[in-house]
Amino acid sequence: MSSKTAASHKASQSTRILNGGGRNSSIELLRIVAMFMILASHFVVHNGYDVKDLPVGPMRIFFQLVMQSGGVVGVVIFFTISAWFFLDKEQTIKSNLKRIWILEREVLFWSLVPLAFFLVFDRTALGMKLIVRSVAPTTMGLWWYVTAYAAFLALLPFLSKGLRALGKRNHLILVAIVLVIWGLTSFIPGAVGLNGYQDGVFGFIYLFILISAYKWYMKPFTLKQIWLMTGIGFGFFVVYTCASIALALLGINKGIFINAHWKLPVIMVGFGMFLLFDRLSFHSRIVNRVARSAFAVYLITEYPPVRDILWKCLDLRNFLDQPFAIWQISGILLVVYIVCTLIDFVRQWLFSLTVDRNRGHWFELVWSKTAERIRHIKSAQSSAKA
Repeated sequence: MSSKTAASHKASQSTRILNGGGRNSSIELLRIVAMFMILASHFVVHNGYDVKDLPVGPMRIFFQLVMQSGGVVGVVIFFTISAWFFLDKEQTIKSNLKRIWILEREVLFWSLVPLAFFLVFDRTALGMKLIVRSVAPTTMGLWWYVTAYAAFLALLPFLSKGLRALGKRNHLILVAIVLVIWGLTSFIPGAVGLNGYQDGVFGFIYLFILISAYKWYMKPFTLKQIWLMTGIGFGFFVVYTCASIALALLGINKGIFINAHWKLPVIMVGFGMFLLFDRLSFHSRIVNRVARSAFAVYLITEYPPVRDILWKCLDLRNFLDQPFAIWQISGILLVVYIVCTLIDFVRQWLFSLTVDRNRGHWFELVWSKTAERIRHIKSAQSSAKA
């Protein structure tokens, strides 16, 4: 990366940590917004009533275009926030395994606590498969994002070093190739591409290739360019929404094709929103505090029995004839978000009294013992050869 480009990025971007110390709350606010978008999408996707059964009209368009599409954009934003700051420092095997270790503590908490709750109060909601998945949530893919993200973290040191070794020219060529394979083909129904949840880790790698190329080698977009990219991405959503409406009027009920993980317009809107928020800088303890629980909102509401109960209680059909239905649903989703956040505050308090008193201590012990054992084996092998 040229010193001029690096200096330009350094001067233009707001950092995660403000000069006065503390996190940049604009990014933390975006984290909250992204998780609310994901929550709203889950309301539509997992609801007992299929929105495609709604008559063509403003309500159906809102649910599909805004709420459902918002979820896939929210995933891009949530990952981009992490990936952007990974690029600021060297990634090592130890640091990323430690990240997985710390992530696993929270994931295990939010798999075992609900498991214990349903074992006591409603065993019918559990099956043997779910019990096993709850004991080993990351390995068994209880939450797709967790499993894909942990795999990405394990690969990140090698991926980051490999992309650096490519240099500017080859990295940009790689960007062009992946944009053809997974970008341009994302507009074509039936074309080969990344398939949502199943290809989550490849989706993360795809995004990381694009984000790193932008941050390392490209001149930062101007505000006009950011709005243009975001607007074009949203424009494709509108075009495909119109196509969905036209098919529905012909009796062919299809969703919005472009509304799926890793589609290029989704990335354009998500990354554009990140760049817009990244240009802002302010500090708020409240925003930062709430943002710390954003991931817990996902873990709690997407635990299968909780998800089933939650969205059955909020069946879309109960709101169809209500005045201001969209506002009512949005208000209820906000309440769900707040309740989950407050519950996670309890988890954070418990962690502060226990595992967070010496954060990562057990990992350091395991790492040290393992490294010592490896050195002992190598020493023994060298002695035997001698």
